[in-house]
Amino acid sequence: MEEISSKKYMINYGLTTSIVLVSFSLMLFFLEAHYEQDTTQTIVNTVIIFIGITLGCIAFKNANNKIKASTVRKIGTGISLVIALVSVFYYFFLTNIMEPDYTDKVLEIQYNQSMEKYPEALQGMDLNTFIENYKPFNFLMYPIILISTILFGFLYSVFLSLFIKTKKQL
Repeated sequence: MEEISSKKYMINYGLTTSIVLVSFSLMLFFLEAHYEQDTTQTIVNTVIIFIGITLGCIAFKNANNKIKASTVRKIGTGISLVIALVSVFYYFFLTNIMEPDYTDKVLEIQYNQSMEKYPEALQGMDLNTFIENYKPFNFLMYPIILISTILFGFLYSVFLSLFIKTKKQL
């Protein structure tokens, strides 16, 4: 029996999961809740990624009647790569086209939270100085999104491979 390519599953399930994640992010944007990075948003995003990776691996196993642990890791990491690339494009679109002052607003919220919780950490810094000090580091968000999403997907795939792999027949 001919083995089915895993690349198709990586792209299809990666794009499908990315569409769901971007839809959720757009919903938050239109509700003006995208500035608040609370626990609920993080959990929902994580569950969406878990479901996308799990469904992609199960679909491959059902179509191929078997799956190795290494294939689960490969598919899960591939799906995560597609999600990471779409997320980077979405973040670029958000910060440069949809809302060019997004970074300033996020830094303002962080400044106000720091003033409430840890005013001594700011050492008398005003809002404009805070924004000017941290804004040059905004470009780091792109590699952070890529690396963290791929690493997260790989680690979940390792965990998933313990449960989903085909057991050897005696």
